[in-house]
Amino acid sequence: MKILHTSDWHLGRTFGSTSLLADQSEFCHFLVQTASAERVELVVIAGDIFDRSIAPREAIELLRQTLSDLRRAGVIVAAITGNHDGPDRVVPYSALTDLSGVYLRGGYTGVGETITHEFSDGPLDLVLLPYLDPRAAPDDFGRALEEEESIDKLEQRRRRTHQSVLADAISAARTTCEAPRSLAISHAFVVGETSCEESESERILEVGGSGAVDASLFDDFSYTALGHLHKPQDVGRATLRYSGTPLRYSFSENHDKSVTLIEMDRHGASDVREIPLAIGRTVATLRGTIEELLEPLFAPHARDSFVR
Repeated sequence: MKILHTSDWHLGRTFGSTSLLADQSEFCHFLVQTASAERVELVVIAGDIFDRSIAPREAIELLRQTLSDLRRAGVIVAAITGNHDGPDRVVPYSALTDLSGVYLRGGYTGVGETITHEFSDGPLDLVLLPYLDPRAAPDDFGRALEEEESIDKLEQRRRRTHQSVLADAISAARTTCEAPRSLAISHAFVVGETSCEESESERILEVGGSGAVDASLFDDFSYTALGHLHKPQDVGRATLRYSGTPLRYSFSENHDKSVTLIEMDRHGASDVREIPLAIGRTVATLRGTIEELLEPLFAPHARDSFVR
């Protein structure tokens, strides 16, 4: 089966005062067309569907239309909320959308569950792990120091981290994974043996670095679709991957954009490749004297870019 991994759409975002709605609409159209052309069975959105918790009306309408178009094309959708999204607004009707083949998860409601979906070549376990704010965790989540039985609830809450609550969610999901292959979707800052590249436009998950989680949490999954970092990149292996944003949302995002296509066999072995995106403006940072910068032929490559 084929899976398209995307993330961080940030619908409703602007670049400075410039609306990106037309570019985001073009991306959504490209996604639907690509899913149909490649005969994709599952599209993944790994968080930050919207740019803010109360999304503008036109962004909500764009998401609704895109999900409808994907389902009309026969594509299943699995999506989670990120740290930019308002989970209570994105997923209040998830029990109904499940029936239509659109799996939406956000916050702690239903966290740790496994969704087993039957695809053309067999079952796939889906583990949807939205951004889990440690400050909002139920008291039975993220018990970082269980050996200290005398610890009070206030101290327990204070010591919770994204690592501890995410580890609890994954542990719960593992007990119900029964298919021969699995796919996790997580919105997190994952740290492996090598450092990942961040961008200026990513909102920090937690102050002081406590928002980082260890890559080993995802060792048991056939593929993990990550969201949060805006540059496409692997975290130590091709099956633990950030797909990156579809558009450039800051001047630090001067890298190429893409979506990730996964071909997964019935046992979970995966081939991973990028599908390039050429949507929206590139970004350019120009340096020179005032006279140089005002010269019309100074930087022809930046003519259609966002420039600073």
